[in-house]
Amino acid sequence: MDEKINTEMYYFSGDDGFLYMHFPVRGYALKTHTDNMSLVSKLARGSILTEQEYAHPLVTGLRENALMGSELKPSPGMQELTEFRPIEATLLLTESCNLACSYCYAKATTHKFAPMPREVVKGAIDLVIENAKTHKYRTAEFRFLGGGEPTLEWELIVWATNYIRFRADEAGVNHWIRLITNGVLINDEKARWIAKNIHYVTLSCDILPELQVNRSFPNGKNSHKAVMRAAQLLSRHGVPCHFRTTISFAASDRLQEMVEYTHQYTGVKTIRFEPMAEIGRASDSGVNKPAQQAFVDAFIAAYELGKQYGIQVTSKMMTNIQRRSTRFCNIEFAITSEGNVAGCHRYSRKNNAGFDFYHVGSWNGRQFNFDMEKINALRRVDTRAFPQCGTCFARWSCASGCLSARLQNGEISQTGPLCHLTRELLKFSIKEALHA
Repeated sequence: MDEKINTEMYYFSGDDGFLYMHFPVRGYALKTHTDNMSLVSKLARGSILTEQEYAHPLVTGLRENALMGSELKPSPGMQELTEFRPIEATLLLTESCNLACSYCYAKATTHKFAPMPREVVKGAIDLVIENAKTHKYRTAEFRFLGGGEPTLEWELIVWATNYIRFRADEAGVNHWIRLITNGVLINDEKARWIAKNIHYVTLSCDILPELQVNRSFPNGKNSHKAVMRAAQLLSRHGVPCHFRTTISFAASDRLQEMVEYTHQYTGVKTIRFEPMAEIGRASDSGVNKPAQQAFVDAFIAAYELGKQYGIQVTSKMMTNIQRRSTRFCNIEFAITSEGNVAGCHRYSRKNNAGFDFYHVGSWNGRQFNFDMEKINALRRVDTRAFPQCGTCFARWSCASGCLSARLQNGEISQTGPLCHLTRELLKFSIKEALHA
């Protein structure tokens, strides 16, 4: 009878007559009736069970799933790297942009910057594909992103895609390519090419015409018509895509309207809502992030409406349920147009705050050199570095959240900006997973 829960366990009331038990390190959850509150509480405290409690069906199920024992299972850890071998590359082809979004994390402008040299593109592709050859999944992944707007360098996208396909075939590995774009420059010809060559497209937009003013052209003209045209073209040509929508305070009560609009006027079947991060231009423009509980309530309502229309409504916080780690994300292999390597794609320009913090390498004309001390130092800033994460039931799922959102004036905030929102959406995702 001395067996106890052998891994971290948390529970919460679902306000539906059930208690939800979550074992984040094991990636396991279950629900049980609230009548079992006393037993669940004893399990969570690690108390000795009576013979009758030990024979309870709930405890029997936990034993059958190897969630009980005399030894505590280890928590996730982070090992020091001796070399950096990325199998994904984020190609920030240009720092130029054709929009002037009010909350742009990169503070992108219409200034004409030089695009990424082809030798740098080639070097990044070669490195990732070479690493993928010895990885268990044998898949090399690439993202075209900014910086600025990647489709401004359309010929470079086409050239890079052709080279990825050539090198992947030559090396005998799989490849996966994603384009993140504002959609303004996508016409029928480009949509046809994307359908044949790009595996997934993220369309950054705010869906409703009156909210899309946050993503206006530099002259103040609304970009809504151009982006909706792109969405319709991509849907017409069968391109898998989703809307990636930034939710500010002003938009936080309009998520259901966005789902309705998407259903009525576009063929897009997935919407990803993300609360605005107060970095980049957002920290200067006076645009505010949403109240956390307001976002949670609006998201759940939009999620339920989406199910009626066959539209998947999601968020990064909804995928936290799949994570069992000390860090929200790994160190990114994000290559800037100047050949620098950023550990986070949000910090690609030298004169932007945070660039030095995330600068982890560069192209030397022949190969990429990485600062392993810097990479490991960034990796050590994880959920164990923040005292408030120590007792949080989301700590291995949220893993202290996006580090870039904690960076303020070069200093790392000890307080996460979205903790309540993260916990509530993790609870919701657990309930949804079990209901399914």
